[in-house]
Amino acid sequence: MPMRLCENLRISSKLRKPNLNFSRIHWASKLADMHNFRSVFRVQKTALIAAAAGCLALSFASPIQAAVADEAGTAPDLGYCPRPEADVTADGAREMIGEEPAAEEAGGEVLPADAVPVLESPQPDSLRVATYNAALTRDSAGDLLEDLSAPGAEDATEVARIIQTVRPDVLVLTGIDADAGENIAKAFNTNYLAVGSEEFAGITYPYLYANQTNAGVDSGADLDRDGTIGGPGDALGYGEFPGQSSMIVYSMYPLDADKIRDFSSMPWESMPDNSIPKNLTDLERNILPLSSVAHWDIPVAVEGETLHVLASAAADVSTSPHGQARNNDQIRFWQDYLESDTEYILDHRGDRGPLEDDAAFVIAGSLKADPEDNGPSTSDTIAELLKSDALIDPQQEHTLPPNVLGRGVLPNNPDAEHHTAPDPDNAGQTYRADYVLPGADLTVTDAGVFETGNERTDVYRSTFGMQSPENTHHMVWADIAIGE
Repeated sequence: MPMRLCENLRISSKLRKPNLNFSRIHWASKLADMHNFRSVFRVQKTALIAAAAGCLALSFASPIQAAVADEAGTAPDLGYCPRPEADVTADGAREMIGEEPAAEEAGGEVLPADAVPVLESPQPDSLRVATYNAALTRDSAGDLLEDLSAPGAEDATEVARIIQTVRPDVLVLTGIDADAGENIAKAFNTNYLAVGSEEFAGITYPYLYANQTNAGVDSGADLDRDGTIGGPGDALGYGEFPGQSSMIVYSMYPLDADKIRDFSSMPWESMPDNSIPKNLTDLERNILPLSSVAHWDIPVAVEGETLHVLASAAADVSTSPHGQARNNDQIRFWQDYLESDTEYILDHRGDRGPLEDDAAFVIAGSLKADPEDNGPSTSDTIAELLKSDALIDPQQEHTLPPNVLGRGVLPNNPDAEHHTAPDPDNAGQTYRADYVLPGADLTVTDAGVFETGNERTDVYRSTFGMQSPENTHHMVWADIAIGE
């Protein structure tokens, strides 16, 4: 019987807390298991491929390749795993340079079946959707790609370990440098996510989407009013170079490339009742897009049905004089997109209109606003979105063991259990910046904010086997029930 995304509003009265007695995972015996999308997700979800050096013996399909999946819903035949130095042609074909490295040369290791602790797996027939601000960025274009060209970068390894622990089926990764050619996305997938260790099993995403964003793209205007033209504050979205601190979407399931909608180039002034400051010139009004990074609608094919992943990332409001106004309208865009009469919305193909009625969706990404007035942004617009009847706010909480609460791990703030990011304007303070918000017709079976520790405590080393002192952002996730 075909899988159907849940049609009725059914959210658990009390979200199940993750079991801190970690379940064990097993290794897939065959490479094909990774691409056999079965009716019961748990089988596919725990079918992992042993990491062998910096590159597994498979390649990663781009959104265009994902669209050619066969009628049975399986992934297309995959060739060689793309190495970071592979040439990528305009049509997406890859020319491999050299031979695949041996496992011993890159330090890869096949692990025993009981070696890797993970969070409790989602319930059967559930889809785990997550977002994470990786804070994986460099000062110059090309530097991150160079660092990711082989395993070993410390910050990228920490990010990979977090992803390998939570193991989302769909991941909106923000705060990472990106390029329209998907080279960074593929290099991170190949040389970090796929590479395991004694503690963590590698994870490989056969589908991904990365595209040009507004971050770091020169506007030609003095947007930050510092008297000079050029620099991160004068970009269409804050950044030192195009693609700095952008967004990538990874998926275990095929992406419908022909129906992806990118709203990043939509003019800010096209939004009715927008909040554009009056001191902006006519030129600046004409050139500024609504998105400071990006807004994407990415349809994911899950067991014959479609889930629209509405992914977005925003710049911190303090990076621009008009950052607060723009942030408000970026959040309001998703409310408009869920309405039936918002014809102003225009995508990169020139198609107008909102999301189709009755379409299943989940909003995921970094909105950089807190409903309780924590952090740099005001709360009105995000609070209004979270109260919308069109979606569910799981109000994800930190997955902290009870015995460490109150030890100074989180600020003395009743809202801190929901916080996901450090306040860029107030050292030591945090706020809720990242969200996974399923549509109201879906069922949330579990949700949380994954705690990775900080420099003030090493209590998580024994609990999660990791600590991330440099990146104090936290991954947010929600398990969405699928099936009847």
